[in-house]
Amino acid sequence: MDADTETESPIKPFAKLVLGDSSYEIAEGSNDEELLYRPAGTPLWNRLSSPRSRGWQKATAEILVSTRDALRDYVRMHLIRLSGEPGGSGPFEYDLFGFRWSYREVADAVHLKLPESDWAAVRLSEQEPPLTGRERAIDALIEGHPELHARFAPDVEAWALRISAGVQVQPVF
Repeated sequence: MDADTETESPIKPFAKLVLGDSSYEIAEGSNDEELLYRPAGTPLWNRLSSPRSRGWQKATAEILVSTRDALRDYVRMHLIRLSGEPGGSGPFEYDLFGFRWSYREVADAVHLKLPESDWAAVRLSEQEPPLTGRERAIDALIEGHPELHARFAPDVEAWALRISAGVQVQPVF
């Protein structure tokens, strides 16, 4: 979605999509197939690339991928720890649908061992509060392996489509 596609409001929503604790307003675009969305309570509208004819589930999946850190959510939901003691410094071995990798902390450094590579240090941006345990390992994987986005993009989109099956569509009068 391009930043150029955002428009200021006098556009009136006709529907509200509710998924978990998130809600989005939906409005008609410039033609019968185009839809606009915005997180509820925000001023700017964004165009959906998915046409109206593809349905609410597809529109909701597109919104999820564009408004959240969908890769992080996907990894968080599907990651399996194969070895390593919780609360320890590692090494830990993880599996993400056949993508096996390892994580460890040595002194003040974080290291990753990706498939077909040796241990390599990863520089993480510090967060408040600091991430620990599994969340820190996920952060290290995403920061230390930028190709992960491309590798799992189709899986993340399919996951978002499954999650969006739970969307509630409410009319706005």
